[in-house]
Amino acid sequence: MDKQKSLEIISQMISDTSAQIESNSGKYFLVWGYTTIIISIFEYFVMILGLNPLFIWGWWLIPIIGGCLTLFLSKMEQMQPKSYLDRSIGAVWAVFGASSLFALIAAVAYNVSMFYMIVLLMGMGTIITGAICRHRNLTICGVVAMVLSLIFPIKHILVKNMEVHDACCCEEWIIYSDIIIFAVIFLVMMVIPGHIMYYRQTKR
Repeated sequence: MDKQKSLEIISQMISDTSAQIESNSGKYFLVWGYTTIIISIFEYFVMILGLNPLFIWGWWLIPIIGGCLTLFLSKMEQMQPKSYLDRSIGAVWAVFGASSLFALIAAVAYNVSMFYMIVLLMGMGTIITGAICRHRNLTICGVVAMVLSLIFPIKHILVKNMEVHDACCCEEWIIYSDIIIFAVIFLVMMVIPGHIMYYRQTKR
């Protein structure tokens, strides 16, 4: 085998690995993105309509549904050989997923915005995934998500000042709009790049 042939084989292997990772990652991004958006919208209406407080526990459906669907997709992909990049991306999201649970506990304990911490962590995971896979769109979406996460602390300060200077409490839709902002950010961070990756894969 000459040098030119070896380079062609290596190039084809890299291309095939990139295509496989793009296809797999797109599915996971869509699963977690849509699950988060649907549950977030449900919880928004729970708060606005003053429904049974027990529905607040519905937030835990995100890791339950997302986790179950992730395991299902992983089982379907077990027949495919795992590359180093596959394992690297899996390790990145395993760490950031576990970190999100700790962030949730910290948010409750120290009265920090849960939405801010989760978006920040997920944005970092998205950027790292984009860097590993060399997907510029994914990296850009992660950066945009991290920038948008600043909306939560800024909004908190503004609402707090409004409450101090106004005897009337802020409207409920303003207070609970964090949930909708959270859903919109996940649309930008996961659903849009997920569809882009899935579309590109179908065109191969």
